[in-house]
Amino acid sequence: MHPRLELIHEAAQGTERDAPPLLFVHGAFCAAWCWQRTFLPWFARQGFDCWAISLEGHGDSDGHQYLSAISIDDYVRNLSAAVKRIKRTPIMIGHSMGGFVLQQYLTSHTLPAAAFLASVPPTGLASSSLRLLTQAPVLLLNLNLYQQGSYNPVESELRDLLLSHDAPAATTALLTQCCQQESQRAVMDMTLVNPLAIRPIQPLPALVLGAAEDMLISPEDVVATAERLDVNAEILPHMGHMMMLDTRWERTAERLLQWLDTLHQPVAAERSCHVPA
Repeated sequence: MHPRLELIHEAAQGTERDAPPLLFVHGAFCAAWCWQRTFLPWFARQGFDCWAISLEGHGDSDGHQYLSAISIDDYVRNLSAAVKRIKRTPIMIGHSMGGFVLQQYLTSHTLPAAAFLASVPPTGLASSSLRLLTQAPVLLLNLNLYQQGSYNPVESELRDLLLSHDAPAATTALLTQCCQQESQRAVMDMTLVNPLAIRPIQPLPALVLGAAEDMLISPEDVVATAERLDVNAEILPHMGHMMMLDTRWERTAERLLQWLDTLHQPVAAERSCHVPA
């Protein structure tokens, strides 16, 4: 029996584009709500049919009572179920853990195109955890305590971990109110990655973006994801991990739109990590 999944729909406004729908996939500790304030209405105004999924155990989807046992493979099956409900194969945009799930999905499914925002790299969370341990050990400790249900982060900690220094109070308040625990099994799936078991992805149009002020996903992690997809990595300046909610989220949306508008144009370039001025 398949779990009931929350799938938020924002229909295209004005003249709908002759393009696949967009399906936004959230990261760890989040749900479809993280796209609802900004990206869904913004891209709907650009003429795209927009959808956002809450993975199993998140948001208003089933599975909260067995969240700790849900695996990355379960999340991949959630994406397959969402595509069936949308009834047209979408372009998927995955953030953080959602980008890792999307990579696993692409090892056995095809899409018109895919975009990755601050995605967990193919090798998983080991490098991110080590970096936090050396650069921000208190944040790492509190994150682990939160995951175990024994600590509630304050707004300033969430801002330091997930946003840029000038993020508005309303955004940090939203994160404080809406963030939830993540599946322990899914976290382990992303931490104990066997490099020899990383499967290839068939070539497809892809965009890989990172954030210069991201405490969780480094530029090197972003490049690793881009290399797996054989595309360039781009690092957007003055932005934290939550690229769809941070102060300059429009820059992320505009770069994504630019890419969507040029999908039909072949691009041949060496792989690199580019930081716009």
